[in-house]
Amino acid sequence: MSTSVGFLSSIAPSACPLHDRRSGAAPCRRLIRSRVSCHGNGEARQPPPSSLLMDRRDVLIALGGLTGGAAAAGKMALAAPVMPPDLSTCHDASSSGLGDNLKCCPPYTSADIVDYTFPDTPLRVRRAAQEVIKDSDYMDKYKEAVRKMKELPDDHPWNFYQQALIHCAYCNEAYDQVGFPTVPVQVHYSWLFLPWHRYYLHFYERILGKLIDDDTFTLPFWNFDSGDGMTMPEIFTADTSSPLYNANRDTSHYSPAILDYKYSYGNTAGSGETGSALVLTNLCTMKKTFKESLPLAELFMGDPLRAGQEADTSNGPGQLESIHNAVHMWVGTPDSPHIDMGDFSTAGKDCIFFSLHSNVDRLWHIYRTFRGNKTEFNDPDWLDSTFIFYDENEQVVRVKVRDCLKPNKLRYTYEEVPIPWMNKLNCVKTTETKEKTKAELSLVRVGAFGSEPRELSKTALRVMVSRPKKSRKKAEKEDKVEVVQIKDIAVDTDGPARFDVYIAAPYGDLAGPDYGDFAGTFVRLPHKGKGKKRKGALKLGITSLLEDLEAEDAEKLVVTLVPRIGEFTIGGVAIKLLQTDNPRLV
Repeated sequence: MSTSVGFLSSIAPSACPLHDRRSGAAPCRRLIRSRVSCHGNGEARQPPPSSLLMDRRDVLIALGGLTGGAAAAGKMALAAPVMPPDLSTCHDASSSGLGDNLKCCPPYTSADIVDYTFPDTPLRVRRAAQEVIKDSDYMDKYKEAVRKMKELPDDHPWNFYQQALIHCAYCNEAYDQVGFPTVPVQVHYSWLFLPWHRYYLHFYERILGKLIDDDTFTLPFWNFDSGDGMTMPEIFTADTSSPLYNANRDTSHYSPAILDYKYSYGNTAGSGETGSALVLTNLCTMKKTFKESLPLAELFMGDPLRAGQEADTSNGPGQLESIHNAVHMWVGTPDSPHIDMGDFSTAGKDCIFFSLHSNVDRLWHIYRTFRGNKTEFNDPDWLDSTFIFYDENEQVVRVKVRDCLKPNKLRYTYEEVPIPWMNKLNCVKTTETKEKTKAELSLVRVGAFGSEPRELSKTALRVMVSRPKKSRKKAEKEDKVEVVQIKDIAVDTDGPARFDVYIAAPYGDLAGPDYGDFAGTFVRLPHKGKGKKRKGALKLGITSLLEDLEAEDAEKLVVTLVPRIGEFTIGGVAIKLLQTDNPRLV
């Protein structure tokens, strides 16, 4: 039996399943995802604060026994939030595959900007893309809305392609940060990734509803975290005459092909698995992403980005963004320039983009629910980061991160679907055992990283890394999370790039031929900066991984970086203990 968000009903007294449109069941009295009460008059009302809380201990047990941590003291940097760009200074964007003169600026560069008035409408329910195909009325509305969007004048801000250019402008350096003319605005690779895309979806969805005069319209989500959803949704592939269809895709990945979270161009084998084995590997990757990141938000959300910082320099993305990048690659054309989904500048031209991001948004919502809806970063530099969009009332509006943390404020929620990665899964990789002889294992000597940068290209880079402490007790794990840090990552090409990280216990100062267990990945779509080679970072939680590997007593670990596509220079590899930000479970 697969687990859904409805599983909360068995562990939280106040929970109940969402309205299941498939069965025609009546709406429930309490919606888990938005935590509202549906009363007889149809009016949604917030329940008392005590009913919003769930037993996170049970959630963590379901994920495999991960413990939380003591609340970290806030470390307020002397910085400032990223402010909205000055639209009047918008300039050409750039892409490694499409050139330096991309015209992505909006047609409203001189418009007055006002604060957004949040909608006061009935709660809208986003449904799974694999399910809405059975609803002909919904499909007719969705196609009509997109068709009308495409038929608008080319320079209308609601036009389908103008909407796609919003992503290009914010993601391909058409804007500079106010006060920092040499620092581009970038909403990937940091803690801005999830909130910015939540707003992008919201305004796109509201405009579609406006075009068909339907205040209840919602985008479908592609639930690629479920075995039933790991194929490309047929609503985007089955009918080449549909306004939802896009020809710029890898058609070899159409159903029944199964999405591979470890896919990269030029490495079509990906994880090397197919069928049910591939589904299991994907589920285990998603389970691990949540399990390792619950104690520390930046592992899931991405590192802080403050005014004056460049988004892909010293900071790095969360692992959810990395999985999302792999999905972009898997959908986009396999050959350069990898349009449309394979390049940030063109991704919004494919309707599947918005369903991909709807599920990314849903996963963020699940993550927040597991953490008791605790604010991930109680830091004004995050909460007051501000963006500009064109809304459903044809106004240029400003919005802040702090106002999008609860979907209820944007008046949407998610339909209940299974969450199979919450089930007990056989995820532990079978690695070499200590009982085997050295001859059987073909052990090799592995040294420390050293003080100089090292290249990562054709072959794997294996290094021996000391741990700050071995055999940590439960209370110590609750207080600090153990992470592996890959520092000063320079991608030496402008094209797509990926390397995977594996962890294994050594045999003295020797390592076996097995790389160990998959810890996470660095994935970047084609990207071209302003003539500068930038350095990024990667941070991966390994606390639970070491428990699974029974390697908690190891003083050192073998860290292996496996290049999949692209060439890199790595500045260093370290293992650190970081203070958790999730309150200690009691």
